[in-house]
Amino acid sequence: MGLQMKNIPITIVLSSVFLFSCGGSEGGNSTETLKSDSMTKLSNTYWEKGCSGYSKFSSDEFKTLWNTKIKLSINSSLEGTYRTEYFHPNDEECNSMMFDSFDISKFEFKSKVISDESIEGRGLNETFIFNSNNRDLPPIYTLIYLDSEKLYFGQRSGAHMGDLPETRHSSISLDDYFTQILN
Repeated sequence: MGLQMKNIPITIVLSSVFLFSCGGSEGGNSTETLKSDSMTKLSNTYWEKGCSGYSKFSSDEFKTLWNTKIKLSINSSLEGTYRTEYFHPNDEECNSMMFDSFDISKFEFKSKVISDESIEGRGLNETFIFNSNNRDLPPIYTLIYLDSEKLYFGQRSGAHMGDLPETRHSSISLDDYFTQILN
């Protein structure tokens, strides 16, 4: 029993040294840690959003134009490739695809943001670098939130339309998410 007591101070000292060495600093490395953490969690992942309505406001009414399924893959350079499959508005089960499109964007993570729903996410600048329909898509200034195997993006709300950094989305819908596809 005496031998075990002598080892306790050594264990405490070693544990303290280990905790101190893993602590890091509050200084300039926090942005790099943020980017590194986000990259580690999203790098080389695959996501899918099930059949849902794609709607737009048209003449002051909310109209479903298509039903869509979206697959998203994020590579190690944090480029997101979206494959969106479009289905007739009456095809609510998304059984017969009419056409599809591809978009590739670059993800740039920003600082922590608390959404209108009190969810701690990250600012995300998403810049589109390819579109299969040859459309020139503007950057989107949004939020991103990862919760286990669900990935959420910000949504338009009020003056937060996401067209400028100053009007970054401030809301996240917990009903609208991508589910991770595990290989």
